[in-house]
Formats: sequence, C-alpha cells, structure tokens
Amino acid sequence: MAALNRSVGARSINWVRARAACHEFGAATALLRAQRANCLRSLALLDSLAHFPRQERQCSARITTTTGTTTTPTSTSTTGTITSPTTGTSTTTGTTISPADAAVIRLLVCMGPRYRALARYSRGFDRGAIGARNSALARGFAGACLAALAPAPADLGRARRLASSTARLAADVGLLIRVTEGKAPSSDFNQATIENDVRQFETSASAVLDEHGQPKLSVCPHE
Repeated sequence: MAALNRSVGARSINWVRARAACHEFGAATALLRAQRANCLRSLALLDSLAHFPRQERQCSARITTTTGTTTTPTSTSTTGTITSPTTGTSTTTGTTISPADAAVIRLLVCMGPRYRALARYSRGFDRGAIGARNSALARGFAGACLAALAPAPADLGRARRLASSTARLAADVGLLIRVTEGKAPSSDFNQATIENDVRQFETSASAVLDEHGQPKLSVCPHE
C-alpha cells in the first residue's frame, strides 16, 4: 500500500471543479457524450482511490480500538478464530493464522464496502476509456489528435488490469466476509490468493494513478 499512498499523495485535485470541467463537454454529439462519460468515470475512480488510504487508516484504527474477545493463535496452531468487525461474530478456520495475518483479515473485512465500490468504479473507468477511444476512431481521428481525444492502447490495458484486479479482490473480500459470518465454509478461504490479489490491485492502481495524461486538445485541428 505504500506505493499507492505515494501515488495518491502526488495528486492534488479540486474535485468540484474537475467534475464541472467534465460537464463542459456537453452532449451535442456521440463523441462529446463519450468524452464526458469517460471524464466523469475517470474522476469517480480517482476520487475513490485518493480516499482509499485514509479509509484504510480509519478501518485500522477502528479495529485496534474495538473491544471484545478475539482469539488469535500462534503461528504454530492449526486453527484460528476470525472475528468480523461488522457483526462481532467469530469463525474458526482450519488454517494457520498468525496474529499479523488475523489483523490483515479483519482489515480486509472492514474495507469490504470500499473494495466493492472500487470494483464498480474501475469497471466504469474501463468502459469509459473504451467508449472514448471507439467514438474518436469512429469519427476518423488519428495521430496526435486521437491521442488528445482518447486513451492510448497502453492506457486501455492499465484500465483493463485495474478492473480485473479490483473485481477479483472484491470477490475475495466478499467470500471472506461470508466465512466470518458463517455463510461459507472456512475451507473456501485462501489467504495466499487474497494476498496475491491485494498486490496485483496495488500495482494496477498505482499504474493508473501514475499516468501522465493525454496531450492538450490544441494539437487537434478538429477542436
């Protein structure tokens, strides 16, 4: 998460002004509608990513200060208890859970709604990018003008990877929540899979945040 924190920290956005700028595209043509939709969907994702580290810190603080009984075994134990921070219920798993791993699990459960929101925004971001490029291509734009109007193929790839990674992670966390609530067997829980999906999400999110943006429309003679 450190890389994501650095990427977010490097951005300073006035969200109200940014959304107002998106609406200035208007809706006179299919191209302008696609540009507006892509702009708004991009902002929705960036806004969610920008607030993600703060929300994670809040969840971490909430878990740390929550009172109640949570049994956390040593790393040599073959069973462990996961307590849901949302319901207070405990679920015994058949896998080894260290104290550090148990804390990560509780944090993921707490962040469940944010992961679902990110999956939704990432899916919209991916669709918006594809729509903007297809609309520009349909109008016959190419070269520098196309680059100013639409995401490049590399940008589409980053959007696709982010949508894929957030969807997998949201599904992982959803399963984890069902396990903690006793609605799914503990054998379905695979911590290694979740940890791998977390890493892929962080990498893909940082790649999107570190994009340098498109050229100005002044390079486009059709402006």
